[in-house]
Amino acid sequence: MIRLENVCKAFGSNVVLDGFALEIAQGETVVVLGRSGSGKSVMLKHIVGLIRPDSGHVFVDDVDVAAADAKSLRAVRRRVALLFQTGALVNWMSVRANVALPLVERRQLKRAEINQRVEEVLAKLEMLDAADRLPGEISGGMRKRAALARVLVQDPAAILYDEPTAGLDPILARTVAALIQDVQVDRHNTALVVTHDLELAFAIADRIGLHSEGRLVELGPPDVFRKSQHPIVRSFLDGTMRTAASGGGNP
Repeated sequence: MIRLENVCKAFGSNVVLDGFALEIAQGETVVVLGRSGSGKSVMLKHIVGLIRPDSGHVFVDDVDVAAADAKSLRAVRRRVALLFQTGALVNWMSVRANVALPLVERRQLKRAEINQRVEEVLAKLEMLDAADRLPGEISGGMRKRAALARVLVQDPAAILYDEPTAGLDPILARTVAALIQDVQVDRHNTALVVTHDLELAFAIADRIGLHSEGRLVELGPPDVFRKSQHPIVRSFLDGTMRTAASGGGNP
């Protein structure tokens, strides 16, 4: 469903993607690991056309996103939803209004239909009690769920998760991991998750890869990835595990 072919992107002298390649099948959950600031989020933004590559191709189904016109790009964004790391909720709108926003903007459903869909998604994520509160009045974990509700209400074929557990304590991070798994089981979406959270990666992934120096290395099932002898993978796994064991944060 999603395919990146030899994608290159630089910002000045900073090369972020250097021949990046990845293919994700419909219904698959792929996790791309990498240190903070390595360019994982830039890769996600290429898929929904927020950033255009310097060279290479990005396909969603048969649409070349980099070459797509405005109409085709809107169609891609209806099929592929990006869950931003910050959630990107509108602070002066209630949770309910935030979740309804993409449906209101599309003007394709009647208000009663929008309200019903919003209620169903909020109920599924156990957010009805917070529906009329503002984002600033709820916890960080609830804001993550509200942002996910806004994605799910659009019924996308694929969801791109940008560091979904960033800033959460370990208990909330495991809750978010379980939530992502539940969504995949319930809806059979395609999922691409970028993170540096190893626990999350091994909990949810069908395949795991590591983004390093602009490329993807050692992409494979979790058990294969864990046993990889690739020096970059071993350095990431061993260094991250040591940091977690010592009580420090992830890199």
